[in-house]
Amino acid sequence: MDIAQLEKTVADLQTKQDLHELNVRYANGVDRRDRALLETLWWPDSLIDFGLFVGSGAQFAEIISAPNPAVEITTHFASNELFELNGDRATGRSYVIGTSVSLAADGSKTDQMVSGRYLDKYERRGGVWKFTHRLFVVDWIVTQPSSAIWDAGIGAAAKRGRPGLDDVSYEFFKA
Repeated sequence: MDIAQLEKTVADLQTKQDLHELNVRYANGVDRRDRALLETLWWPDSLIDFGLFVGSGAQFAEIISAPNPAVEITTHFASNELFELNGDRATGRSYVIGTSVSLAADGSKTDQMVSGRYLDKYERRGGVWKFTHRLFVVDWIVTQPSSAIWDAGIGAAAKRGRPGLDDVSYEFFKA
């Protein structure tokens, strides 16, 4: 491998790391309902098709971060990422598992786990990678009455995640 090949390999690896971190920031932004973070991930002319929502990244950031008393908490896990690079453009595929706890009007709770894939298009502008298009594809769903135990064991002992900026992670990483 000559120096030019080595430089290209390192640049490609850096790009793939940048795209991975973009995906991680997306999951964190959605789970924490962090509009400011989510707005940094999308180009102004972007599009996201989430099934229940089709619109720009900025519109998605506004809607997904709004207070929603019907959704108590969400978590996302993205993996099996595959990026294809083409200069300042790239495509990506990643598998995702999302979980949520929803609240019904009668006070009952439902746990839902959704498995699917993100199909993404990215662009680098001014040296910065952001989403230009994200399509969410659902492959599997399970919904059941909540079985969480919050008053004993780890549920009672550990810090509890929260949507929004009052999640423990924001304070933890301040100092």
